[in-house]
Amino acid sequence: MSLDPRAERRRTRDGEGPRWELLREEALERDDRVCQRCGHDGSSGDRRLEVHHAAPFSSPSMDDLGELVTLCGPCHATLHDDDPAYGDRAAEAPLFPEPDAPPAVATMRSDRQHVCQRCQHLADSASELAAYAADDGEYVVCKPCAGALLAAGYDADRFETAGDVDVAALTDRAGEAPVRPALLASGPVRATRPPRTTVERVVYDTPLRYAFNPFGMVLLFSLVGILLSFLLF
Repeated sequence: MSLDPRAERRRTRDGEGPRWELLREEALERDDRVCQRCGHDGSSGDRRLEVHHAAPFSSPSMDDLGELVTLCGPCHATLHDDDPAYGDRAAEAPLFPEPDAPPAVATMRSDRQHVCQRCQHLADSASELAAYAADDGEYVVCKPCAGALLAAGYDADRFETAGDVDVAALTDRAGEAPVRPALLASGPVRATRPPRTTVERVVYDTPLRYAFNPFGMVLLFSLVGILLSFLLF
């Protein structure tokens, strides 16, 4: 495709100008006019396709088509959840990207949904996460915590992942999750994982559990400090 040199030299902002329109069309053709995050086929015409620039602080050129990716409007909004110009369109996007989505767009519906709501782990990729559909909404957890919830008796049909849910694989990872949820864990996913090892049973199923937690450790060190102060002074 030929590009007018005057258009190539003109420094236009991402999303505007004749150069951007040429680059946009080239990216759409390369991606077969299919959203690269959710797989929506733009030929149906019910959802406008847009092009996302993965390096927004640089000026794209024909040599940088690899930085451009085709997205439907809702999926594009998930990558700009802090930009009011995109409104609330992200709510229409699927929670998870397709398993084969390019890394630049393989993200959850919002940045906040990359934090496990049971253990507070921050996941780099949506492929490390699962979601539990409670009666009051969706709760995102890391895959080990999803396995812990399954081990605790949660309904497997209420879980969602990028791609098909592999219940056996999730359950196998339950041992990687903490036995008890974090202090700030969300209510519907606060379940305790059944202890698996002797150490876990001793720590969590005996009176020692009162010492092996943040409040217990603070109390223990406080008592030791008071005792030492009497003995030494």
